[in-house]
Amino acid sequence: MTLRDFDGKIDVVATIDQTASNSIEDAMAPGAEKLMCSTRQEMMEAVRKGKADAAFVYYYMAQAFVNSDTTGTMAYTLLEQPTFTYRMVISSTKNHALAGILTKAMYAMPQNLVEDLAAQYTTYKATELTVVDWIRLHPVVTVLVLLIFGWLLTAMAVTMVHLSARKKAQKAAQEKAEEMAELAEHAQAANKAKTAFLSHMSHDMRTPMNAIIGFTGIAMKNDPSDEVKNCLEKIDESSEYLLSLINDVLDLTHIESGKVKYNPVPADVKNITDSALDIIKGFLTNRDINFKIQCEDAKIPNVLADPARLRDVLVNILSNAVKFTPDGGTITFEARCQEKGGDGYINMRYRISDTGIGMSEEFTKEVFEEFAQEDSDVRTQYHGVGLGMAIVKKYVDMMGGTISVQSKKHEGTTFTVDIPLEITDKEWNKSDTGFSEKVDLTGVNVLLAEDNELNAEIAAVQLEEFGMNVERAVDGKNAVEIFRNHPKGTFDVILMDVMMPEMNGYEATKAIRAMNDRPDGKNIPIIAMTANSFAEDVQASLDAGMNAHLSKPIVMDEVIKTILRYVR
Repeated sequence: MTLRDFDGKIDVVATIDQTASNSIEDAMAPGAEKLMCSTRQEMMEAVRKGKADAAFVYYYMAQAFVNSDTTGTMAYTLLEQPTFTYRMVISSTKNHALAGILTKAMYAMPQNLVEDLAAQYTTYKATELTVVDWIRLHPVVTVLVLLIFGWLLTAMAVTMVHLSARKKAQKAAQEKAEEMAELAEHAQAANKAKTAFLSHMSHDMRTPMNAIIGFTGIAMKNDPSDEVKNCLEKIDESSEYLLSLINDVLDLTHIESGKVKYNPVPADVKNITDSALDIIKGFLTNRDINFKIQCEDAKIPNVLADPARLRDVLVNILSNAVKFTPDGGTITFEARCQEKGGDGYINMRYRISDTGIGMSEEFTKEVFEEFAQEDSDVRTQYHGVGLGMAIVKKYVDMMGGTISVQSKKHEGTTFTVDIPLEITDKEWNKSDTGFSEKVDLTGVNVLLAEDNELNAEIAAVQLEEFGMNVERAVDGKNAVEIFRNHPKGTFDVILMDVMMPEMNGYEATKAIRAMNDRPDGKNIPIIAMTANSFAEDVQASLDAGMNAHLSKPIVMDEVIKTILRYVR
């Protein structure tokens, strides 16, 4: 055993106080200083720590030590075992056991060797007695010995077979249990890591989305010109669409369980289609692509549909067409409403064609699989991870529809989507401005704990529009101090962000609830208003002592509705 950088010179050798070991060191490392150790394990540790240059140990010990050494600094070399001559004297009167062992060993030695030893060291000759002679002299004993020996061998063989089978079964069960435990541990660790990653991504993406949606809403209320209003409406539609994607992709529970909600409501299919087309027209800005739209003028009845899911399907397919169609190409969008024989349903058929790079026939069979990308350079050239069409297929199946694809390399691609939609007599909600505009909350005092300047500004402006008085705290610690330094009844409700410096929202809530000198701290409504939107985040807010949990981007109708629940 040596270190991997061993230069071949042994100045200090590790050894133990045994004759054989000392003899080996004397033969293999003559003149080297000996470092006495208690065990061979200690010898190898001395080499690893640099106290000795080498140690001579059994092969299996060296192999086990190197395999278990995580530093990777140890190595071993297999040497031929030297032969040594040992001389010893045994007293038969003082050590009967050892003398007996040596006697048995001599009987096991070849006869000629025994005779040579007897001739060399004694004055007696070994008696010539063959096995045949011994059997002839003791026939009965011989038979009994053979019977007993045969029975013992049989019993031992049967026992060994049973023991071996049981040992193998136990070993297999143990290995399986260890493997399952290890897999469970790895899966749990991976699940925790994924949840943490998605939680941070959700927060980081929702925070700027809150600013976009919030300031768009504020701008819409400042009487913009028709052109600006049109732009703001498209920003709002695109923001809502992006928010729906964030909700679907980052909601860990829905992704793992496959339970993304399908929520059909009375809807206008034409309005949904126009909304998707408006989003795509934004993608076509600064692109030289001919976008043809062919939609029927016939009146489409009111139907039960999920606007978000249907729009997701259309936008995903159209955005791929924009992405993979070069400038100078053409994208054609067709929408047709087909009756289904008076069964109370219509069939909406969408056909989206492009003259883009196309796909091979083989890849069209895989295009709806997760992370599917035909060429290795697609990701770097066109960006994306190959999830869009997998989500489309999932949503189409959820709505009871079908999707097919036809494509040729360098010629283009055509997707055909058929969605059955139930006809309804209910009118779709054309303009839901929300009850919040009719509510007067003048005189309601709000303590807003928000560390993000943009989010704080948006929330303050929107809350003050309803007559509320807002005082801002820059973090959780500041919120606790402001509440403590104001008399009882100053604030009617606290809106609490969660991820803040100094003290997070959970800690601040617990601190307010625990104020012994402020009994109102136990009863004041505290509402979480945070970008953390997972189910476990909602539960964490409730466990910390909050009354409710609202996810960013904030929807003012939901905020007002929640405040009204506790202040009136």
